[in-house]
Amino acid sequence: MRNGLQVLDTDAHQMEPPSIWQEYIDPAFADRAPRTEMYTNGRRMLLVEGEPITRQTGSYPMDSPEFLSAVQEGMKRFKSSREAGFSPASRLRDMDEQGVDVQVIYPTVGGQLLGKEFHDHELLAAICRAYNDWSLEYCRSDPERLLMAAMLPMQDPKLAEEEAIRAAELGATCFYVRPNPVEGRNLYHEENEALWSTLEELQLPICLHDSGSPYWPSYGERMDTHTSGHIIAHPFEAMVAMMSLIWYGTIEDHPELKIVHVEADAGWLPYWLQRMEQHWEFSGNAEHPKLKKRPTEYFKSNFLVACRGDEMTLPAVCDLVGDDYLTFNTDYPHPDGTWPNGMADLEQQPLHESSKRKIFWDNAASVFLNHSL
Repeated sequence: MRNGLQVLDTDAHQMEPPSIWQEYIDPAFADRAPRTEMYTNGRRMLLVEGEPITRQTGSYPMDSPEFLSAVQEGMKRFKSSREAGFSPASRLRDMDEQGVDVQVIYPTVGGQLLGKEFHDHELLAAICRAYNDWSLEYCRSDPERLLMAAMLPMQDPKLAEEEAIRAAELGATCFYVRPNPVEGRNLYHEENEALWSTLEELQLPICLHDSGSPYWPSYGERMDTHTSGHIIAHPFEAMVAMMSLIWYGTIEDHPELKIVHVEADAGWLPYWLQRMEQHWEFSGNAEHPKLKKRPTEYFKSNFLVACRGDEMTLPAVCDLVGDDYLTFNTDYPHPDGTWPNGMADLEQQPLHESSKRKIFWDNAASVFLNHSL
């Protein structure tokens, strides 16, 4: 608890040790598990199926000297946790120091892997199981405070469905899904229908979260630097994913799905609802017969959007959309996140105390915990 308020950080990350991919994978796939090797560019990199896990050609690169220098500088504030290997104990110590009660924890390397083409989908499914088993073991150090988001191999919706069921049975809290098109399929594609039905039955939220330099289409690929690509990729992918799930009938067909957008900020939300409403006023559901209600109705019944504490537009979002649809995130322990200042930033926002309570805890607790601790 922090200054009388409970805090649920809806976007934190693992920093996966490179060894887990070999140690936790099904032995049948051990010889093909991701491993650090020399690549053709003369650098040692994490490879799978003979390729780096992030795209090395074209735009939106992650390995420029300038970007790597910024990463190193940003990670200095996590010195003690880095020295401890980002262990559960070091994470919980950081949470205690800042008054954070609960974190929802996503992969880092795993998210990059999910942006890659796989020739063998069974291998990808095995990689997802390996990460999920390791992360579940990690979070069992304090399962009330460390909530695990399971990777799903969206390249094969049937395998994704199987892994969702398995991970939920083992204790996953939610599902990590990238918003990008996968193998030419947007999230609303008919091949995902059985998966959405299964996730609806499991009653666990889907957390949409982009990651850098994917092989799949990304708005970031229009840019020539990681910074410029990152500026547009996360919010634009989130906006398109929200629109498509609403307009193409996924939410109409699966009204119990809960979608949480994380690490994309929230300032775009009033504009995006406005934009969808304008098109509803113009053409209604003429091209989208499954759209039975206004877009904002679907948003308010099924979506949450995570904000940073330092967003200058946050009061306007609360005024124009409402404070019932926002959660809080820091991106711990990524160097471009807001830890440890994000909590103080939100406390200093010109918002009513009840709004801060909802953003820090209530809205997310109703989805991730189904109760208030």
